[in-house]
Amino acid sequence: MNKKNKILIVSTYFSPVGGAEVIAYDTYKILKEKKEYDVFFWACNKEPFFEKSYEYASDFTEYDPSLFNYFSWYYNNRAKNDFKKFINKVNPDIIHLHNFISYLSPSILDCCKDIPTIATLHDTSIVCPAVTLQKNQHSFCNNISCKNGKYYKCLINSCAKGGFEVNFRKTLRAYFVNKRLKYINKFITPSNSLRNLILNSNIGIKQDQIVTINNFLTEEQLKTVPNYKNEGYFLFVGRLSREKGVHYLLEAIKDLPKDIKLKIAGSGIEENKLRQYAKENKLDNVEFLGFKNQDEMSELYKNCIATILPCNWFENFPTTIIESLIHGKPVIASKIGGIPEQIEDNKNGFLFQPGNIMQLKNCVVTYLNNPSLVKVHGKNGYEKAINHYNEARYYQELSDIYFRMVENC
Repeated sequence: MNKKNKILIVSTYFSPVGGAEVIAYDTYKILKEKKEYDVFFWACNKEPFFEKSYEYASDFTEYDPSLFNYFSWYYNNRAKNDFKKFINKVNPDIIHLHNFISYLSPSILDCCKDIPTIATLHDTSIVCPAVTLQKNQHSFCNNISCKNGKYYKCLINSCAKGGFEVNFRKTLRAYFVNKRLKYINKFITPSNSLRNLILNSNIGIKQDQIVTINNFLTEEQLKTVPNYKNEGYFLFVGRLSREKGVHYLLEAIKDLPKDIKLKIAGSGIEENKLRQYAKENKLDNVEFLGFKNQDEMSELYKNCIATILPCNWFENFPTTIIESLIHGKPVIASKIGGIPEQIEDNKNGFLFQPGNIMQLKNCVVTYLNNPSLVKVHGKNGYEKAINHYNEARYYQELSDIYFRMVENC
């Protein structure tokens, strides 16, 4: 490339709301640091921002939750107009979308018609309006009920929490999104599992349009010194919602010796219910820590035996897993979604069938009784994190896609 191409990174938020936003911002930072591109970020103006003095923050679209409760849920006209103004201002060569469907809405895709556009898909939302891939909010949707764009199945089966209104709104928005997928030239999935799910769902995305690029650890994270010792506790990290399966974990802990300690880092709508369950069952060995910042999380990873991810929904590519591995900690996780691509059973962790309490208990006890195995699995996990989930690999694969898109225009 003779000139610096302009890359516009787009995400709903310019703040650490979740893993998708962190990946979007880390991508922006890498591109800035490499200095091979001119890079811009656009989002809504909900604070706190990743950067307090970001020069284009005044160009962000207004975050107005009251407006979002109405038609903007499907088509945020204000966001579309603000996005168009910013596009005209910076004149990007490529637009790279991340987590945009929620507040920004499908409306911004109308601005991408004449510009090469990439979308990194962090969840199953273009396949499943409820995102969870749980039919009736309970059983895993193995047959992809909404296959071929039949999103009305979400409404019929009441797949999303919140009753008829929520299911109706999510179903209708899925049609708004699907109609505009044609404006996206390339799709990136962090896991092969999500890529295969999307292709099998037959929603109009062709095989050569979608590639897998794993999520990554930043150069700073890769400097982490692994710790193969521990302070005798297991660790859950994440959102406390039903699909994350913490209720399974508490049920397993209830039947295990009380000297098995569990720390839970995170918050969410299920927190009070989970705390009540722990209280009723006298689980004094379970500690709810609430939200923890990055430094606090690093200490928690460093000193645990292993982390546990007992989810019962389609996890794409959990960043908590690679964060655990870089600290030298193995992972006990559900065999679902993209997790088996990260965790190799009995090599850098253990896999169990989602919701199988007995298997989960056996995994916990095995690690508790075999400190040497914990160390071996931890070392294997660290090696995988260093070799497979590094920033250099991510940048090269992403840069190759940018190059080909610009060359083909």
